[in-house]
Amino acid sequence: MMTPRTISFISAILTMVMGAAHGWRTVVPCFPPTRRMIKKMSAGAAVVTTIAAAGVVGAAVVALDRINKDGDYYDPPPGSMDRKVVLVTGGSSGLGLETAKRLAMAGATVVLTSRTEAKGRKAVEAVNEYLVKRGRLPTSSEVYNLVLDLDDLSDVMRIASRYEALGLDRDISVLINNAGVMAIPKRELTVDGNERTFQSNHLGHFVLTSVLFPYLSRNGTRVVTVSSSASYLAGPGGLDVDNLNGEKSYGAWSSYSSSKLANVLFTRELQRRSNDANLDWLTAITLHPGVVNTDLWRYIVGEERLRKMKEGGGIGQLALGATRLIAKTPEEGASTQVFLAATSDDDIVKGAFYDEMKVNTNLPWFARDDVKGRALWDASEKLSGVRFVLGAAATTIGAEAEITTDEFSTDASSEEKSSEDVD
Repeated sequence: MMTPRTISFISAILTMVMGAAHGWRTVVPCFPPTRRMIKKMSAGAAVVTTIAAAGVVGAAVVALDRINKDGDYYDPPPGSMDRKVVLVTGGSSGLGLETAKRLAMAGATVVLTSRTEAKGRKAVEAVNEYLVKRGRLPTSSEVYNLVLDLDDLSDVMRIASRYEALGLDRDISVLINNAGVMAIPKRELTVDGNERTFQSNHLGHFVLTSVLFPYLSRNGTRVVTVSSSASYLAGPGGLDVDNLNGEKSYGAWSSYSSSKLANVLFTRELQRRSNDANLDWLTAITLHPGVVNTDLWRYIVGEERLRKMKEGGGIGQLALGATRLIAKTPEEGASTQVFLAATSDDDIVKGAFYDEMKVNTNLPWFARDDVKGRALWDASEKLSGVRFVLGAAATTIGAEAEITTDEFSTDASSEEKSSEDVD
């Protein structure tokens, strides 16, 4: 566990980042403001201290982490992912892009998703350049991009047809639910009327997993969902199913923590339902990547402000540089999800939460609350309009037809599919 001095240092860095991002000239200590302090501060300075208090929460995440910045780096052996399709959401930057690179290098056919076609093309180029630098000549059938907006469930519903249009001869062996947002300062609603943090981090991936379920390989599929140790901070009562969309209260970090807890509970419930349906081919796992220095800061400060901080020098650039002292690089942070995608079945515990490529058995009770897991599943179906039933029929409410998992063939290795694909 980190010392109070270290936590204070981390809090100060977080405050510097957020303060510089909003054009504040004074670095305010990271602790909740007293009434006397607030009276003496201008309205702008009061906002600074309020955001500074959020820095304490961020520091607590780091402290709960017990991270080692120079953590283990996992690189799958070349050829270990041959003939496997991996779909990675949020693959245009950060952990998603690094994951796509390493799994492609191991031989996987990688399908990454991005919010725009332009970002996707750039990411595909980045993966191909990574392969070339390491002595592999990529082919046109190794790396693909699909446009996906998790903040629009109607767009998520179209992902199946987009995947089919790729014409791949194999089903998905690994689905990595990686995309997400972090600590949005003010409550925002998606086009579906859901709180953005909840939909981006959980609900969108719930629908995505449901829609892609018929395309998951019956020869063995892993659904890997990226969570966070921030889930530990969700509150003493655990997940508040009546406040998933921040209807009763919203806080940047509390809502983020709640969404990350939802990732853990969704994984456990998906595995439980798979076990009950005797779907021994499916493995659901979740993980904490560590505190990673990625562009998730843009959700706190805004993309334009983050760009100026990187380019403008001064305290903003200094603050961003300081975060690198305590945070992992994307290369380090991606190791656990790469490991979970590529390691042997013998090394995987179904339904488990992983940290530093090891099972974390010390989760708080509310991260193991299967009653809340079932309640979350039911609420997710209601809010998304998707009925996700494993082993029977996954009915997509509002779509033109039902998606029935049993009607889909497995991999191209099956006799029914191979002759048709060869033609």
